[in-house]
Amino acid sequence: MSTQASQSNEWIQLQINVFSRWVQNQLKDQTNVHVDKITKDLSDGVALVELAKKLTQKDTPRNWSMSPKRTVEMVQNCDLAVDMFTKDGVNLVGISGKDVNDNNE
Repeated sequence: MSTQASQSNEWIQLQINVFSRWVQNQLKDQTNVHVDKITKDLSDGVALVELAKKLTQKDTPRNWSMSPKRTVEMVQNCDLAVDMFTKDGVNLVGISGKDVNDNNE
């Protein structure tokens, strides 16, 4: 592996670690969610919806599954959170709830 690729991978891992800790801090009062690594622990959408509620300071515009069992419920949760962020002015280009559910970095 080239030095540049190695540095890029290190930078990506650093960003994952920093953002994971930031999300943990934002959700520290939420007893129903725990995030160790954002690339894995956001896939059911529960933590992401809770984060969207906290950061936008708005309740969800529709019902959502706090204990999703099926993939479709998880994707719907992720889509809801992405939509909440978008409506609050966050520009998420090319990111869908399915991407989050699939653990795409």
